Amino acid sequence: MPTVSKRLPGPRVAHDVVEFSIGQPQVRRIDDTGAEECNVVPLAVRLRVRPQSSTLDADMKRLLPVLLATALVAASCGSDSDSATTVTTEAPPDTTEPAAPETTEAAATTTEPEDTTPDTTEAAAPGVTPADLAGPGPYAVGITTRTLPEGGLVEIWYPADESTRGGTDTYKVRSFLPTGVADLISGDIDDSLTIDATRDAAAAPDGPFPIVLFSQSLFRVQSSNIAQHLATWGIVTASTDHPSRDLVNTLGGPTRGQPPATDQMRSMRTYLTTLGDDPILGAALDNDRVALGGHSFGGDTISEVALDGGFLGYVSYASGLRDDIPEVPSLFMAGELDTIVELSLRTANAFELAPAPSWLWVFADAGHLAFSDLCAIGPGDSNLIVLAEQAGIDDFVSEGLRRVVNDGCEEPNRPVQEVWPGIYQAATGFYRWVFGIDAEPIGLDESVVTDGVTVTSK
Repeated sequence: MPTVSKRLPGPRVAHDVVEFSIGQPQVRRIDDTGAEECNVVPLAVRLRVRPQSSTLDADMKRLLPVLLATALVAASCGSDSDSATTVTTEAPPDTTEPAAPETTEAAATTTEPEDTTPDTTEAAAPGVTPADLAGPGPYAVGITTRTLPEGGLVEIWYPADESTRGGTDTYKVRSFLPTGVADLISGDIDDSLTIDATRDAAAAPDGPFPIVLFSQSLFRVQSSNIAQHLATWGIVTASTDHPSRDLVNTLGGPTRGQPPATDQMRSMRTYLTTLGDDPILGAALDNDRVALGGHSFGGDTISEVALDGGFLGYVSYASGLRDDIPEVPSLFMAGELDTIVELSLRTANAFELAPAPSWLWVFADAGHLAFSDLCAIGPGDSNLIVLAEQAGIDDFVSEGLRRVVNDGCEEPNRPVQEVWPGIYQAATGFYRWVFGIDAEPIGLDESVVTDGVTVTSK
């Protein structure tokens, strides 16, 4: 199929000194092909906190936003111990083709690539449209937390019994920070996000349901909005923390020597197959239908895990590929204003290298964090910089730090809530197709519900 492009419409600190060893990422261009190298320079930080007081001294006020920015840059630029060079050896090739001459002769015989079109095991639900997929599906949502054999936590969102509808689940960003940093955020600052889901709800009775294994860039629930949406459409999402790049170790250290993120993804996959007798999830998990999803450096992680085989496809949000290219269907999404992962050098190039079938969705007026919850923390329009302002430390946030921590959260980016329906539509349509729910992809090439989306397919 030729390439087609369309433009469519807490408690106080009980000690005097907290020590962290973190990395201060520095990104520099190393050649004219667009390849980049991330250098992590160790930086020892010694924070003095007045005992039994939540008052921040001047040094702490300067350091807190630096810590948050360092975590975000380190995760996005690949400070994970399993890092490999993202494929950026050449700019995306010119896909403009000369007009083919008219001919009445049969086309020359060619060797067709292996067909990666998924088998259809279910008929499409009657009347499902792209606009439908952008909104909530028919299922209530449950959420539960499990523990991997090696000790890491797994968050699982799943279709729930209708009788459990109406619950909510809330997380706070401070829960995923090192204790010494979390204690510096006063209790009256709203750093929470709430989704429509009931914790430990009974699963919907008509399972089992297909599974998406999600690799995050900062902490396991950072893209809860996407996971919750997929669960309403009958798709389970499981996500675990990655000690090699999560906020606890990026800010509190050490990240070096931690097992690579690919290890946790593989462990999570195996662990889910052992839950046949689980009182909640036992009948909910279809371990024969599994796909992948990943944001930022998580996209790199899943591109490696996909090479293990047994995955039906993957969705990469604001990311690229590693050296080896998975031979399965793929969907890439990117924000046009992303300054952390450059669209032309990484995401668009990854799409060009991926085999068909593949799609590239580019969202105008959107940045790196549009594919996470981090621009909607607190009252709904908050973000990490707003939290810093509420804490009274905004005077110490430089313009450079503001750009890094808030990529996608402030003008000229539009509110992420305006971008999310398009993300939901594309991700849900793609997964339904690779899982065999729909015979043909719905909503991946047309009828985009979000204005300002460029769709390219092959």
